[in-house]
Amino acid sequence: MRKAILAFIDFFHPPFKKYISLHNFRYLTTGGTSFVLGLAVYYLAFNYLFKTEEVDVLFFTVKKGIASYAVDFAVVIPFSFLINRYIVFTHSENRGRVQLFRFMNLQFINILLNVFLYKFFADVLLVYPTIARLVVGFLVAGFSYIYQHYFTFSVKKLGKKG
Repeated sequence: MRKAILAFIDFFHPPFKKYISLHNFRYLTTGGTSFVLGLAVYYLAFNYLFKTEEVDVLFFTVKKGIASYAVDFAVVIPFSFLINRYIVFTHSENRGRVQLFRFMNLQFINILLNVFLYKFFADVLLVYPTIARLVVGFLVAGFSYIYQHYFTFSVKKLGKKG
């Protein structure tokens, strides 16, 4: 399965070869897939799953935009971890549980960034919710790449000895 996915992604790399490495192209492609999946899940939850402006969750009430984010995260976080671990960052020497712990740490940070930035764009700047989700997604994606590349799925650099 991994080979088929990589062959499909790699097929589209040649026109971008002089601008972006194959590894980064793979990350952008799989990250873009996760992003589009999240945006679609968010849109469906916001427009069809939650019918009222406020949603009761256990002992508190949240706006449907935040509830839609929760559904988005529940679908995208496992998907994203799996494709990053088994498709993009396969060269990492970190154990799976270490990667998962670091990845979940990143997701916690991303959730906080998403909620606060989303509320800023949607509630303060009054940007349409799905557009706010799109803008916030691009901002958080850049941060996520750096975090994952240099921390979650990092590889020890081999330097000169002596």
